[in-house]
Amino acid sequence: MTYSATVYQVFIASPSDVARERIVITDVIHNWNTTHSIALNAVLLPVKWETHTTPRMGDRPQAIINKQIVQESDILVAIFKARLGTPTGEAESGTVEEIKEFRAKGKPVLVYFSNAPIVPSSVASRQFAKLKKFKKECQKEGLISYYNSVRELREQLLRHLLGTVRELKGINDGPSITELHFPSETSNLELYFLHPHTN
Repeated sequence: MTYSATVYQVFIASPSDVARERIVITDVIHNWNTTHSIALNAVLLPVKWETHTTPRMGDRPQAIINKQIVQESDILVAIFKARLGTPTGEAESGTVEEIKEFRAKGKPVLVYFSNAPIVPSSVASRQFAKLKKFKKECQKEGLISYYNSVRELREQLLRHLLGTVRELKGINDGPSITELHFPSETSNLELYFLHPHTN
């Protein structure tokens, strides 16, 4: 069966220490399409720098990434664990610059921070300090989400993508986030989302 659908490019942004989460987010997006694409006439396309960029010279690496894929994407999913990332010359990290690019254009930004235990010896203290500072800034400027496990991240993101697509398509007859039932294992989570129109 053929059907017409709006394609939304979902850019996956993160530092280098969340490789497993990046795979999970890609899988969640594919699962979302299986469940919701026909009903909502919408398809989500995962976009990542490692699969969607082409080698170029003549500008900052992050500026090239911005031009090639960030500026054309519709939704940003950012994930953090113990690192903020490498400075770009314009921002504290590539992920931070990507978030700023999206927010400047009023596009939806979904930000997730891991609450999972971290082995102290595996954490760069300077990176972790920068991440804590950035997290505080996000808490002041919008709403973010925490996850304790990859399973929780998967469950949260499926719901959040559904709400985001409904908002983009102007569908407002479904339950709000405050009306949704959360499983008992996530009942103690602080739930936050960066509002796309916060400046």
